[in-house]
Amino acid sequence: MGSTKVLGPAVVAALALTACNGDITGGGDGDGADAGVAAVAFVAPAAGSTHVRDALAPDGFLAADVPVAVEVTGADDVEVFVGDRSLGTVDAAGDLDGLVRELGPVTLTARAHRDGAVVAEATLDVETVDPEVADCHGWLDLYQLDYTLGPNNQGVADPVTLTTPINGMVHRYVSNTSPRQTFFMDCSLARSLAQAAAILRSRGVVEVADIGVYNYRCIGGEGTPPDCPRGMSQHAYAKAIDLAGFTLDDGSYAEVKTDWVIDPDGEPTCEAPAEPGADQWLHDTICALKRAGVWNIVLTPNYNADHRDHFHVDLTSGADFIERQLGGPALPAMVSVDVGPDDL
Repeated sequence: MGSTKVLGPAVVAALALTACNGDITGGGDGDGADAGVAAVAFVAPAAGSTHVRDALAPDGFLAADVPVAVEVTGADDVEVFVGDRSLGTVDAAGDLDGLVRELGPVTLTARAHRDGAVVAEATLDVETVDPEVADCHGWLDLYQLDYTLGPNNQGVADPVTLTTPINGMVHRYVSNTSPRQTFFMDCSLARSLAQAAAILRSRGVVEVADIGVYNYRCIGGEGTPPDCPRGMSQHAYAKAIDLAGFTLDDGSYAEVKTDWVIDPDGEPTCEAPAEPGADQWLHDTICALKRAGVWNIVLTPNYNADHRDHFHVDLTSGADFIERQLGGPALPAMVSVDVGPDDL
């Protein structure tokens, strides 16, 4: 990769630096021992091009397959990044099959190294978009989930039964010792669990313990469905799951009931200081899932005593809520119908 290539017209956003004896100095070292100018530039993809996130990456994320080609001189290797995340190092021909999981406008950065130091850099802006699918089942197919349709349980609009693991994630009912073999839910929740699995895997999770999904009932058990004074629980639609704990790849177990330290009254869940260790990990993890848009509603032990032992997460349409409720402001109107203090 140290040889010089002729840069074609497709080259964009290239930055050339002069390196002397392995150091970026912008000129000679005063003794005429100039090691030469290093340069790197993108040849592909085209600037401003659009790429579809329709490939399942090994880490479980949906990603856009973005073929990268660079031309380089005066460097040992070139590594390509999206933000701080490395897509990999180009081969001897300057090529790389990059898997870009970030959605929307994306800046690719190629960094050329010599003797371990960055000697040249180039950037290129592209855009990634989600694929168009015919229905929710199309998302399950993209995640390569194993599922069957049904059974047609009351209240569930698009029932599916998944075969576990779900996108590489093992699920277990909290009081059982053996993992679930199958898991019934609405298709929309199945998609969200596939999304969550990739994020949890990146955080070292190998198994999720839950307290269930489907329960055809009213919020707080008040009334008989569908005649519910406060509305139907999202569990009645199989669009909610209660998460009790997480087993990590080092064998440790982060349990919501015992490890979550309830935040001071009025402190936003994702901004409050947490105790080092499992409490911090639980805070960081549930907030990462919420920021990623995996679920619309997240209720933690901060919410009330009924949620002391789990995270209630659901797909309430039009909602966006994660915050403690006790002693805090009233629930926003957009979630007041579907979420109440007893919504387990």
